Amino acid sequence: MRTDPQTLAAAGSALAGIAQRMADDIAALENTVAGPASPWGDDENGSVFALAYQAVLGHALQALGSHVQQIGEAALGLHTQARVIAGADAEAAAGITAELAGGRS
Repeated sequence: MRTDPQTLAAAGSALAGIAQRMADDIAALENTVAGPASPWGDDENGSVFALAYQAVLGHALQALGSHVQQIGEAALGLHTQARVIAGADAEAAAGITAELAGGRS
């Protein structure tokens, strides 16, 4: 199996960017629906709708936040794995170099 640490780290960076964009979008959504400018109006029907919508929205935002966290953790895992692989590669290369140098004595 061949794994390129730079490709793995780049994938981790891409995932981290996705997680950040998702977090920004969730914050924007939350500000829009919970902000002072009521998007459903100030009348009785709008107020009733807002109560129901905000109850559902709370659960949705919590689920979305969990997804953002999971994507962020996956990004961190890819970066960590890239460092581990690069370190193992460097250690193996140093061992081979040492063996070759020792065999020439």
